[in-house]
Amino acid sequence: MTDLAEHVAARDAWARSARGPLALVNAQHVDRPQPVWPVAGQWAPAPGGLTVTAAVSDGVVVDGVPVDGTVLVAGDTAVVPSTVAFADGLAGTVHGRTIDGQVLRVWDPASDAVSRFARIARFGPSPEGWVTTGRYEPRSGLEAPGHLTDAAGDALPIAGTITTTLDGVTVRLTAVRSAPFHGRPRLQLIVQDGTSALPEDDPGSSYSMGRFLYLDEPDGAADVTLDWEWLVLPPCAFSYQYACPVPPEENRIPVSVTAGERHPVDTTGAVLH
Repeated sequence: MTDLAEHVAARDAWARSARGPLALVNAQHVDRPQPVWPVAGQWAPAPGGLTVTAAVSDGVVVDGVPVDGTVLVAGDTAVVPSTVAFADGLAGTVHGRTIDGQVLRVWDPASDAVSRFARIARFGPSPEGWVTTGRYEPRSGLEAPGHLTDAAGDALPIAGTITTTLDGVTVRLTAVRSAPFHGRPRLQLIVQDGTSALPEDDPGSSYSMGRFLYLDEPDGAADVTLDWEWLVLPPCAFSYQYACPVPPEENRIPVSVTAGERHPVDTTGAVLH
């Protein structure tokens, strides 16, 4: 496993990267011909992605070729997704979402949020530590509620439950199956706890909508270790362009987990988003 210090540095670098959450300035669902802010071209749904109609003077470049007319922009489910470049260093990607349209994501590596960002604020280390053991029990046939989604708003399948004890309180948490990481299947806990509050209401808060904890998915029922220092912010903590999952009732932990990430902050320490 990556060292925690390396993980912290990698998370800060990810947040400010050209495809990091602070660079996403628009995620527009395109279900009919329409313009998309703040880029050029007329965009429309098409099998496998979107089409863009533009003139050479608009400065839209798809797969390395300037657009002069109408071309297909292949979505991220294609064998070879398209790359899109715009004027002023902006870039675009197409996310395959529904049969009635797809989402054009517009990335600005010099966005205001990227410029203002300093770091991801974290809770300080605890002398007692925040590591618990738990029991994972896989479940089949459970339908995920509509509020359990990934950052694009796509449903995450329920994998099972994890029972653990935090600060003397036993909880049975719903675990969803996240996208594989480095080729390994992962479980994801979407949780709120006693620190989940607006910063103006509680200076010692973490992001009000909750945080994520990832762990490798066992092959079946198994004991697992939960290191709560690895709690991370969801992408929606950085940009309103992301969907924000709502933790299920059973994942609203009735204790304050003072570990892991709290908020993205600027150079003054003020909460960025």
